[in-house]
Formats: sequence, structure tokens, C-alpha cells
Amino acid sequence: MKLKLLSIITGIAIAVLSLSVWFKKPNALELRPATFKALPGWQQADLVQSLTTFQHSCKTFLRQDPHGQAGSHRIPLLVKDWQPACQAALAIHHPNKQSARAFFETWFTPVAFYNNRPVKGLFTGYYMPLLYGSLTKTGEFNVPIYGLPSNLVTVNLGDFNSRYKHSHIVGRLQGNQLVPYPTRKQINEGAIQDKAPVLVWVNSAIDRLFLEIQGSGVVQLPDGRRLYVGYAGENGAPYTPVGRILVKKGIMTKKTASMQGIRAYLEAHPDEVDRVINQNKSFVFFRILKQTAALGAQGIALTPGYSLAVDRKWIPLGAPLWLSTTHPDKTHQDKKTLQRLMIAQDTGGAIRGMVRGDVFWGAGQTATDIAGKMKNRGRYWLLLPKHSIPHLPKSLT
Repeated sequence: MKLKLLSIITGIAIAVLSLSVWFKKPNALELRPATFKALPGWQQADLVQSLTTFQHSCKTFLRQDPHGQAGSHRIPLLVKDWQPACQAALAIHHPNKQSARAFFETWFTPVAFYNNRPVKGLFTGYYMPLLYGSLTKTGEFNVPIYGLPSNLVTVNLGDFNSRYKHSHIVGRLQGNQLVPYPTRKQINEGAIQDKAPVLVWVNSAIDRLFLEIQGSGVVQLPDGRRLYVGYAGENGAPYTPVGRILVKKGIMTKKTASMQGIRAYLEAHPDEVDRVINQNKSFVFFRILKQTAALGAQGIALTPGYSLAVDRKWIPLGAPLWLSTTHPDKTHQDKKTLQRLMIAQDTGGAIRGMVRGDVFWGAGQTATDIAGKMKNRGRYWLLLPKHSIPHLPKSLT
């Protein structure tokens, strides 16, 4: 069986690598160093919470093999590149404004993505939702939250070629072939009933959809206990935002396709829920969390307002990023300026691109309101260890 699986994986890798020559290279891209004074809002910022959040990432870096990979597909770094700064960070036991600022300015250099001009991107928000569920299936609680299926196979293409170290293929074995895993529609029709454990049953397919989008959440049981669940994997199918589906059909506009607007529409049209949701073929599997906080892709608890989900093909997990954008309040989309040092501690299925981020806002109604409406343009500067700057690639193409 192992030899059969190896031959399948090898065949897939060869096919993917050979097909890559047909794709055009992206436009010339580069990372340009900047000064801290050039960062909008840096001089006025309070960096204490940013340092505390970075210290959480540092504990992970210091437990890892110094020669392990700790960069991104485009920015090659090793764990040892982060460790000196992390040792210095963890030596600051009671940070204040002065010590936090001095730390980042001493150990890091800001760099930004340029494509002849600064690259800007989209910033959204996410939160930790509350769902209601039961450990047994009932008439009310009949929507399953699945754990990882036993027949799910993930192929890391980076094992075959370092150029693809953050790329993977997900599928299942069928005879001697690796084939695509069932889609959301097929899963909802029972395709994996005998392959995946049900962690908990919830009372709303809409709530499950938003749980998948957020990546982690809390399920309150009938006896008052709470079950914390977090992302474990996905079926590998392409992700299609439900908002985009509704906009394409003329039901919503880009402006009204917020989380709140999507939920309101689906709840008002229950007969359309499955048909609309199933057009997003991607499906997320979960695991039970021991801690009571949202867990990010770096394996640590997220900090509301300071943890950022990024595309790890471009951004190293654990890296600080100076973010300059806006975020909504209850009445205005671009009401408040958001200039803050974030830490890249998570990823997301919809987070794709060199300048793209998802701000974790925490739990509760305020977090839900902000995250559900946030679709704001902005940019960021990546803070990299100073000694690594001379070794960065001159071109990112």
C-alpha cells in the first residue's frame, strides 16, 4: 500500500511540475526596505500589546529546529533567523512603550512589496462565533461538524520540489489512483458518513458555514457546557465565497454582501440555503480544542486585534507586519483608521495574495459586527530580522 501511494504521489508531482512551464511568470516584484519613520502612524503607536503577541510566536520559534524552514515560498528564512530577536523579546518581562519600540527598531527592518509602485490589497476581519449544538443527533440538532476523515490524503508538493513547499493536493485513494475528495454537496448528501467522525451536531447549516469561514468557534451544549472547535483540514476543493455567488446572481451588490447581509438573506430564504451554499465546493473539517481561545495556524492562541491571517506563500508565520488600513464601526465602512503592528499567526482559505490579510477581532457582538463588515483597502510593511535583509532575493518573480 505504501509503495502504491508513493507511486501515485510521485506521478502527481511530476505532472504538476511539468505543467508549470505553461503558466506565465508574474510581473516583476520586489521587496524594498523602508525606515520606521516612513511607516504611517508608527511614531504615535503603542507597541506593548504587539510585543506581547510577538512573544507568543517567539516561544514557538525557540522550540523549533534552528535549521528548519521559517520563511515563505517567496521569502526564504530559517528558524535561526528569528531566534536571536526572539531571545531578546522574551527577555523583556514587563514591556512599556519605550522598551517595545526600542525592541522592534533594534532588531527589524521594514520592507514592502513593490511592483513599480507600492502594492495595496484587501483586508477583512474574522471572529470566534458561538453556535448551539448537541453531542447526539436530534430533530433540532441535525447538522454535523465533522472531524478529519480517515480516507483524506494530503500530498505536500514541497517534498518533491522546494519551489512548491507551500503547495499541496488533497484527495482520496480510489484503487491505485488519487482522486478529488467529495465536494460540499456530495458531503452533505452523505458521501463521508462512514469515513469522518461527527464531533458535534449543530442546529444551523448557516452557522456551520460561518464557522468554516472563521476557522474556529464555540459550541454551547444543552447542559451549558461549551465545546471549542478549531480547523483541522479541508477537502481541497476550490473556495468560492457565498457573497460572490449572490452578487453574481444579482441578489446582492459588493457593498451589501457583508456577513450580516448574507446571513439575513439565507435566513429569509431557507429553501435556497443548500443550493446556494453547495456552490462553494470547499468543505472544512474540525478538531476539539483543549484551550478556550481561537488557535491559529502557527499553533498558538490568537490575540484579538493583533493576530493577522495571511497567505503563507508570501508571508512567514510569526512575522510582524505594520498594517495601515481602516475598519468599520456600526454605521460607517471606513470610519476608523487602523495603523497597528500585527503578527502573522494564522492563515485562511480565502486569504490569497502578497498583500492580503484577515484581522482576528475576537468573540462577542462587537467583534462580529466589525469582522462581518470589514472589506477595506490598505497595505502593510513586513518586519524582517535586520541581518536577513542583505540575503533577500532581488526579485520575487
